[in-house]
Amino acid sequence: MNQWSELRPLSKLDQLAETIMKTAFLLSENHHVIQSYLNHKGAHFKIINRVGESELDILCRHVNIEKTNYAFVSKSDLERGLRDDLWIGLVLFVDGQKPKKYLFPSTVWNEPNQLFTDSAVKNPEYGVNLNQHTMKEFVQKYAFERMISQL
Repeated sequence: MNQWSELRPLSKLDQLAETIMKTAFLLSENHHVIQSYLNHKGAHFKIINRVGESELDILCRHVNIEKTNYAFVSKSDLERGLRDDLWIGLVLFVDGQKPKKYLFPSTVWNEPNQLFTDSAVKNPEYGVNLNQHTMKEFVQKYAFERMISQL
């Protein structure tokens, strides 16, 4: 099994997380990846829901739990701000396990809490703080397979 924490350079996990999320949407019956972005400011790719014909932007992030329990989105990367058609795909890497996918709307940051933080310590950013108090809620509520049905 993979030792994700040993993968170098670290940007490979960014690329892998994006590939995992795209593949999950490609394998979905009702969704199709319609556009990728070379510039990683804003959405990494767009999907279309074949049933409702709605377009959504997907921004990918990852957490390598062996290294950190936090992922963030810089506010400067959100040129159009938080919105209903922007979703965050987060891939959780744990050494010795398959990556796990999660999906949540960017609008969760409209009401910050312990799990979804709004910080301006150094640079203004929205964060996902996965710790012993927030992990259970995150895993249960935002599992990819559960959330994709809401799109």
